[in-house]
Amino acid sequence: MTEQTLPQDNPIAAEEVYEDYFGFKQSEVFTLPDGKQYINFDVMNEGDKARFQKDTNRDVTVMRTSGDAKMKLDPAAERHALLEGSVSGWHMMRRTETGWEPIAFSKTEFKNWLRVANPKVIEDLELAIRKANPWLQADMTVEEIDKEIDRLKEMRDAAEKREAGNASSSGK
Repeated sequence: MTEQTLPQDNPIAAEEVYEDYFGFKQSEVFTLPDGKQYINFDVMNEGDKARFQKDTNRDVTVMRTSGDAKMKLDPAAERHALLEGSVSGWHMMRRTETGWEPIAFSKTEFKNWLRVANPKVIEDLELAIRKANPWLQADMTVEEIDKEIDRLKEMRDAAEKREAGNASSSGK
């Protein structure tokens, strides 16, 4: 009869493996169109989600006499709250008189950049953050989803025309 090593006798096999649910942290990288610069953002944990929802809370006022409801919407404030709450760093360069210089990341520098950035880049960054936080997509209404689909169709049509123009000009 041969002697077998029991699992509890083997320190490697005896160690239990658990998922760590404390301190969720996941980061993503959004690459800018030049392929050289990038923005780091964090997937929101529950605390980040609660802070974002508190910052973007919409009050609803119902008029007792008429039954009309009034809600103030500010999509720009919501978008900026999402970006400012998620973006955690970057590799960005700025042209100066002496050449290209790196710009150190700070929340203040990010807010300054946000005011002057190309809206298309901001839209793409926002979309990447929303994709990384699926619970944000659940907040979209059918109307908002339809508008996004329409926007994407318009972008596709424009890209198709641009590519067709490039193909015809390169074939001459």
